[in-house]
Amino acid sequence: MKLFCIHGNFQTAKVWQSLGDGMKAEFSDLEMVTEDLYAKPFQGFDDWTKDFCDRAELAANGEKSVLLGYSLGGRLALHACIHRPDLWQGVVVVGADPGLGSNEEKNQQFTRDRNWADRLKKEPLEQLVREWDEQPVFCGIENSAPRNLEELDPIQLSQQFEVFSKGLQQNLVPALSELKTPPVLFLAGEKDKKYQQIGDELAELCPVVESQWVEDSGHRVPWENPESFSRILIDFAIG
Repeated sequence: MKLFCIHGNFQTAKVWQSLGDGMKAEFSDLEMVTEDLYAKPFQGFDDWTKDFCDRAELAANGEKSVLLGYSLGGRLALHACIHRPDLWQGVVVVGADPGLGSNEEKNQQFTRDRNWADRLKKEPLEQLVREWDEQPVFCGIENSAPRNLEELDPIQLSQQFEVFSKGLQQNLVPALSELKTPPVLFLAGEKDKKYQQIGDELAELCPVVESQWVEDSGHRVPWENPESFSRILIDFAIG
């Protein structure tokens, strides 16, 4: 089984490596395919989604696969799920927002993201990463996801904040609510009340979505409780 993984902001594709090694010990047929969002020039949501799905279809070689995305990667995974539902045996989304409801909310979010983008062009990366980790969404939990600042390019990060801003993203709930397949598992940490609520509301509106929270974790579920996360993911993939 192929597991396609999409990382979040201030991460690289390498963030999944330790999880993949752990899961392969239990599920030997697992082949992890990690998407590197910095590998190609940044595209908008629609262009990225089509390009990613085309590449995933070739890599899958006719075999249905599971798609996993964290935070920004989760938003992108939902785009891919809607664009090509036939490609995926299932989709796992961790702490991701399907979209904002009003233009006012979108404008406010784009302003915040553009501010991050501007600061990344001129302020020390170490300082900005520290501020990022101190945001309330991370529930006061120290970052445990692998991160090497030398592998992060501030200019690429700046472009990513603008191109993939939630303020530019369509609200995906109407499209998700019309899907019959594939099943979508929305995960949020026990301490991440914001995304628990988002997941529960999404599950009420969309028949394919199941919402579940993971104990002893906040926003970065895969790295804060890797054992429980891996078990849930494997059970979902083979179930």
